[in-house]
Amino acid sequence: MEAGLGISTDPDARQAGEAAAVAALESVGRPDGMILFVGPGYGEDLPLLLDRVIDVAGCEQVVGANGYGVLGGGFEVEGQPGVVALAWSGLDSQPFLMTDVCGDAFAACQELAARFDGPLREEDLVVLLPDPRHFEALAFLEASAKVLGPATVVGAGAGDPLAGAPLLWSGRTVSSGGIAGVVLRGTKPPRIGVTQACRPVTDLLTVTRSRGHWLLELDGRRALDVYREVARGPLAEDLNRAASFLLVALPVDPAADDLKPGSYLVRNVMGFDPEANAFAIPEELPRGSRIALALREPGSAREDLKAMLEGIGSAPPAMGLYFNCCARGAAFFGIPGLEAAYLESYFGKAPIGGMFGSCEIGPIGGRSELLTYTGVLALIDA
Repeated sequence: MEAGLGISTDPDARQAGEAAAVAALESVGRPDGMILFVGPGYGEDLPLLLDRVIDVAGCEQVVGANGYGVLGGGFEVEGQPGVVALAWSGLDSQPFLMTDVCGDAFAACQELAARFDGPLREEDLVVLLPDPRHFEALAFLEASAKVLGPATVVGAGAGDPLAGAPLLWSGRTVSSGGIAGVVLRGTKPPRIGVTQACRPVTDLLTVTRSRGHWLLELDGRRALDVYREVARGPLAEDLNRAASFLLVALPVDPAADDLKPGSYLVRNVMGFDPEANAFAIPEELPRGSRIALALREPGSAREDLKAMLEGIGSAPPAMGLYFNCCARGAAFFGIPGLEAAYLESYFGKAPIGGMFGSCEIGPIGGRSELLTYTGVLALIDA
């Protein structure tokens, strides 16, 4: 297996596509497949960029999505034009594009599985690039655990903060809506790492009263009082600002006594009701559920990133993918390109490319989940 990475920040769509493709092909020659990540700013010229990549590569097996930024080769490009092309040869791959996944999630997963050549194995990596506006992520990922077998599922939500519409593609077909992706059939199970930007700052709290998405009581106390107490100081008085930093951690294992790294999901606080002394989260939690409050801050996020990289092993992969949250990056860490630099320091010049997405998909507690404020690393070994 051979793989190559190409990066361009040229604002001209055709030139950017050509430059990224040419660089990726230096290590590959004629590729068997390619993933193309495109940052914001190309707008209506994106099909021209895609056509140029396919023409230069001489390969129609190109999948990808637009994102809030792209990364690879030790660089991160956020909020401006940028293209990352990751090409490979000698690796069996099957791209796909499903334009309608709004119905029955189980049926959609069955339709997806039917497109693959044979059942999926633990050596396989399924990359999902959904339009988050038309993707019932929780239902789809729950169904995928039953339908897609032992394969690992990773990915990120598409999005363009400048053009507005998330775009996905397979071959020369561009879609707004649905899911694009590819199955990469390796000879070894992929190495997977997930790093989180939020750390729990409370013990597990029991939901003693709730209504739909609203948490009314935690450990018998008014939920908003608990939230303000943990927020403290100016954040306790500015709840909208507090919601950007103090979030909710949900244990993957309901029987867990505490939350260790990699054992919880992070969810945003969606709203506050001071009259009811309540706050809301995206999921409905019945009485008896347990949560913790979690702080999003760069110091612990950086340490978690380093721990993830230490745990995944330093052997350079044949190629890799990194799906990063759009709320990480330079604005969060205060240093441009920090995560891409860490990847390069651990794995050298190995072709690892990725994007900043509107959400992330990766395994927590042995099952792929919808993630937020995370980085998901998938490494494929020859």
